[in-house]
Amino acid sequence: MTTAAVSPPAPPVDVDQALERIRDHGGRVTRAKRTVAILLFDATDPLSVDDIVERSGLEQSVVYRTLGQFEGLGIAEHVHVGHGGAVYRRRGRETVPVGCRVCGRTVELPESEVRSFAARVRDTTGIELDLVHFPLSGRCSDCTDR
Repeated sequence: MTTAAVSPPAPPVDVDQALERIRDHGGRVTRAKRTVAILLFDATDPLSVDDIVERSGLEQSVVYRTLGQFEGLGIAEHVHVGHGGAVYRRRGRETVPVGCRVCGRTVELPESEVRSFAARVRDTTGIELDLVHFPLSGRCSDCTDR
């Protein structure tokens, strides 16, 4: 299981900063870490471990270890969609993941489009929504039509 950094530093703005953070914390920048970092920074939507394995050719255990280290360093974060496994994205995106709880498809919505809704929930209930770890969820049009 992965855990987020307790008080993570500001998220890195690019792959080079992410790799520098690894070095700054005594880690080695391996081919696997570089590959996973590039995939996370290039992705428009969150990636599952299987997506990363398929795109990188890395072993699943290596991907899990790398993502765990990235979360601890504040480089990546995981998101839970429906009842499936977690998906991963680089930290610092100004988007909110929205996922289909049936098929697990995840897309990113600009945070600015969700801010007023989150503020209304906070003002009404006193609860500050966590719109990353547990994203907005529902059913995509493909799953609704089935």
